[in-house]
Amino acid sequence: MRDREFEGKTAFVTAAGAGIGRAISLEYLALGGSVIATDVRQELVDRIKADAGAAADRVLPLALDVADLAAIRDVYAKAREFGSGGVDSLFNVAGINIHHDVEEMEEDEWDRLFDVNLKSIYRLGKLAIPDMRTRGGGAIVNIASVAGILAENRCGAYSASKGGVLLLTRNMAIDFGPDIRVNAICPGTTRTPRIEKYWEKSPTGTSEIAGKSPLRRAAEPEEIAKPAIFLASSGASYITGATLVVDGGISAGLVVPTFARL
Repeated sequence: MRDREFEGKTAFVTAAGAGIGRAISLEYLALGGSVIATDVRQELVDRIKADAGAAADRVLPLALDVADLAAIRDVYAKAREFGSGGVDSLFNVAGINIHHDVEEMEEDEWDRLFDVNLKSIYRLGKLAIPDMRTRGGGAIVNIASVAGILAENRCGAYSASKGGVLLLTRNMAIDFGPDIRVNAICPGTTRTPRIEKYWEKSPTGTSEIAGKSPLRRAAEPEEIAKPAIFLASSGASYITGATLVVDGGISAGLVVPTFARL
């Protein structure tokens, strides 16, 4: 990947105010690009601009609830103007979880989760893809989850939505190649503000999932951002429809204590 890989290019990033989205935004800026940084609260994305230093003029921070179609249209219109007619990369990072099983889950909760995790990818893609094609091509990177591959207890809606992200990614890759490449990242447990709240409920105060992985730790946001950035770069020019699992090995298989004693 070149030092100024994204010079003259613009990325649209959801959930950019913290965690993986923030790390993606800062990495894209460091490689010379411009970023439309969006999140549910304005003050979250204002921090990106404040921390961007000399690249601050290449950041457009905008509040956005990705479950709100009218808001998406309004924000994308502003992004289009900032990006001189569109964007070159779209990073769909926004996601929520509601820890209920199917019996507990209310229908409005189910709908809200799918609106944020899955439908927002359709809505933003529908707006961005025509502009990407006009600009000569582009890249979409969808942040799914290892929970879209492996089920987790009381996460039925979340797992279903993230599994949907993986299949939607493949369908979009088929439909919009060769102009637009569409890929997905499946993170494992990652040190983000949302995930750290779960750790507070753990007896150890750390990730219970990470302890079961071969690497025995959670990922830092930058460790997910760099593979996501790679998928949007020229270095991934022949990669589309792919799912890159970045989970510290948690999905590689089971550790059976009995076998270790044989």
